[in-house]
Amino acid sequence: MSPDSKSQVGQLLIAGFHGLTPDADITDLIQNHNLGSVILFSRNIGSAEQLRKLTYDLQLIAKNAGHARPLFICADQENGVVQRLGEAGTFMPGNMALGAVDSLELTQRVAVATAKELLALGVNWNLCPSLDVNNNPANPVIGVRSFGEDPEKVGRLGCAAIRGQQSVGIPTSIKHFPGHGDTATDSHLGLPVIAKSLEDLEKLELIPFQQAISSANPASVMIAHISLPAIIAKSKSGSDLPASIAREVSHDLLRVKMGYKGLIVPDCLEMDAVDKTFGAGVGALMSLKAGNDMAMVSHTYAKQKQAIQLIRGALESGDLDRVEFEASVKRVNELKDEYLSWDTALPQTCDYKIVGCKEHVQMRDDVYDLSTTVVRNDGGLLPLALQPTERILFLSPHIPFTKAIDVSSDPFLPFFNSLQKRHSNIKFISFDGTACDRTTPESKAIDEEVEKATVIIVSTANANLYDFQPTLVNRIIQTGKQVVCVAVINPYDIMTFPDVQSYIVTYEYSPPAYESATKVLFGEIEAKGKLPVTIPGITDVEYKSNKWTVEPYQSEHDFVQVVNLWDLTLGDKWPLSAGYIAHTLENGPNPGHFVVREDRTIVGFAATFQSQPDRSKTQTGHLALVLVSPTKQRQRVGSALHDHAMEHLRSNKAIKSIQLGSTYPRFFCGVPENLGGAIRFFQHRSWDLGNKSVFDLTQDLTNYETPGYVTSHMQKEGIWFGRIKPSELWELYAFEDKYFPYWLGTYQHHANLGDFQDLIVGRDGGPEGPIIAATILYTANASHELRSDVPWQHESLLNTDCGGMSCVGVAAEQRGRGIGVGMVAYANSVLKRRGVRISYVDWVDLVGFYRKTGYETWRGYKMSTHTIDA
Repeated sequence: MSPDSKSQVGQLLIAGFHGLTPDADITDLIQNHNLGSVILFSRNIGSAEQLRKLTYDLQLIAKNAGHARPLFICADQENGVVQRLGEAGTFMPGNMALGAVDSLELTQRVAVATAKELLALGVNWNLCPSLDVNNNPANPVIGVRSFGEDPEKVGRLGCAAIRGQQSVGIPTSIKHFPGHGDTATDSHLGLPVIAKSLEDLEKLELIPFQQAISSANPASVMIAHISLPAIIAKSKSGSDLPASIAREVSHDLLRVKMGYKGLIVPDCLEMDAVDKTFGAGVGALMSLKAGNDMAMVSHTYAKQKQAIQLIRGALESGDLDRVEFEASVKRVNELKDEYLSWDTALPQTCDYKIVGCKEHVQMRDDVYDLSTTVVRNDGGLLPLALQPTERILFLSPHIPFTKAIDVSSDPFLPFFNSLQKRHSNIKFISFDGTACDRTTPESKAIDEEVEKATVIIVSTANANLYDFQPTLVNRIIQTGKQVVCVAVINPYDIMTFPDVQSYIVTYEYSPPAYESATKVLFGEIEAKGKLPVTIPGITDVEYKSNKWTVEPYQSEHDFVQVVNLWDLTLGDKWPLSAGYIAHTLENGPNPGHFVVREDRTIVGFAATFQSQPDRSKTQTGHLALVLVSPTKQRQRVGSALHDHAMEHLRSNKAIKSIQLGSTYPRFFCGVPENLGGAIRFFQHRSWDLGNKSVFDLTQDLTNYETPGYVTSHMQKEGIWFGRIKPSELWELYAFEDKYFPYWLGTYQHHANLGDFQDLIVGRDGGPEGPIIAATILYTANASHELRSDVPWQHESLLNTDCGGMSCVGVAAEQRGRGIGVGMVAYANSVLKRRGVRISYVDWVDLVGFYRKTGYETWRGYKMSTHTIDA
């Protein structure tokens, strides 16, 4: 094995260590084994100042050891219950709290703030967000780390989190692929089994991952330690292989089928799901052979060294594919080059004032205030209205927490402090399993305090996993006392004490979450959070899996129904003839259309096209249209069509971007602004529709006269306007090819139809001068029938006596002479002579220019493009 290959092995390992300063083990790995990535946990973080020095020292060790690129220093700063920074950073709401708020803007703002603080502290890779769909109330490890049970919501909020962090300069890692939500086993302690087929996963678990990969370009994907017996073959020894070390998942599903181009990493290989069966070192090698780009061994130096040795040995023997190994090294290097530099890794000054800044704290508090959820208040006990003499008993459980989450020595003390600020007559007791035995002193003390109290507030934490909590709660409820239960992690606790009349969920046990819950308890704010999950037997209808099948459109069978669907969904605002619909569907570039049926009735339709701009080696995909029957909206028909269409376009590797709307011939160039539901639909699927709008313009030419100043100015400038002659087409083509190559095909198309009367040019110095401007005219009553320049000829819109112009262009060096205004004015006069009443100009962003000649906005469109990573 070459020295280069030997050193490259370390770049594919993520290793952790113990302590607040670099110890001898991590130093050895960086200095002598070219370790490229370090993972930090709460055990490594004491304060902001200490963390900043730690990350600086780690980078300095790498720099002095001759590393070509800085270290990735990563952490699982998911926020909420997985808060590696602790008090070294700003407590931020986690995923399920954000799911209860359901705001793309606030989710992205939390992500931006988190990323800024991480960067300031020297952490440059965040292993989140979790895109798991938490559809199993018994899940002990995901729970509130998920945005909720609706895969569509998980996907769109996840995309907002990805965009927020990566926009600041922090690469993300979506997890736990292909979905860890429907398990009842903690993979830190065992191997969870999900007995679903790939088709089943595609209907639920994979939806958020597909959405994120297609629209948010996450830098990396983390593979879960879960068994998928319907997908993954057993090992040679007969053991179940976790997804993290199974080629069927990382390579076949994620890399090949879903077309993911970024970095693939497994969850920590020291978790029992892998380590107890295969060993972390062997698991590291297996993870690379499975198609992962990196291996994570987070805790033990000996296992980290073993992983490096095994990978090197496999390279030497040929057991590890060298081409795939080098491709992984390249992906790691490219991601480092995109996000890291020595200047940022080793700054001259370490300024971390942004950590805990006023803006972050205020934004954080606002989100927590919006997230607190009152699930039940049947007796009207809330808000509390207590006299000073009335006593509160506050009870909190003492429990072990899962290895995945972070917790302080007394996680409920901040809650008590918030309560005590509002009502000083309060008693705080922490209880455990001894409280269930009525003979113990602890149990008797609680009974005595219950008797004294006016209101008992019981905080619960994953009560379904610890029987002593519901045992005590149900016992207190039976006394007839006023009881408020506050679930501080998973919202499902009420399933174990269903008779409680007042129930609040905070989704996490951080001090600001407690403060917001206390505000709700005492009526300082109104609870606005909405449960992002169903609590079986308690709340309403559960989420229903996607049942819709997307099929290719067949014009001979489906066209009439698609026209009917257009009329049903868009006919009132955008009436369109069947002929134009057929023309566009058939003649758009590289059409690919899809339908969803219920029985034999089409209830959804999507149209796509693929264009290749002139002189471009790449192509552009167009999601031109999505129609859903009004009776089937909000039932995931649109989601199924959207996701299928995006996957169809992404399957063409030449496509480097996907646009909403399409080119000529088209229905819409973007999303119509008068279709608010459509705008929200695409926004919820992570399309950014906030920044760019274009417009269609119209002008009534009935009384139009060319302004005298325009005529005189054009005469003074010596500009001649007129139609092109067939013998002069070469001049027009040369002009367009030089200045506007993206319009050349349109001019050629119209010339091939024989519409020379509609090809207007401006010449400098007279009819024999060089072409310096051009435009295309259209009249409904005279232009070729295969042209579709003005689709909106219904009598309620522009009617059949309409016309218009397009592709107005002036040579770059001639601009500033007023030629563009002169060209539009001349075109208006020609259109009027041809009997046009309403003139139409589409896809305009320079509205002010056209207003100079009398045009005003008619309708607008929101524009959006997704870029596809190479």
